[in-house]
Amino acid sequence: MCRRVTCKTCGKPSWAGCGAHVEQVLGDVPKAQRCQGHSQAELAKAKAAASTKTPGAPEGRRAKLMTWLRS
Repeated sequence: MCRRVTCKTCGKPSWAGCGAHVEQVLGDVPKAQRCQGHSQAELAKAKAAASTKTPGAPEGRRAKLMTWLRS
């Protein structure tokens, strides 16, 4: 069975699974707005850009709790 996912490279809707149910999971998304796949060069560029980002301050309740506990 397939499921809808968000492409980590472009952020557009895509699918994961066997491929037999793509239209069922993406039927409400126009084909022009779906991820069409990426070349190896595009994937390498996106991976390099993601690895150069510096992590910001953690967010969320758990991170705030951990910060409070350390203080």
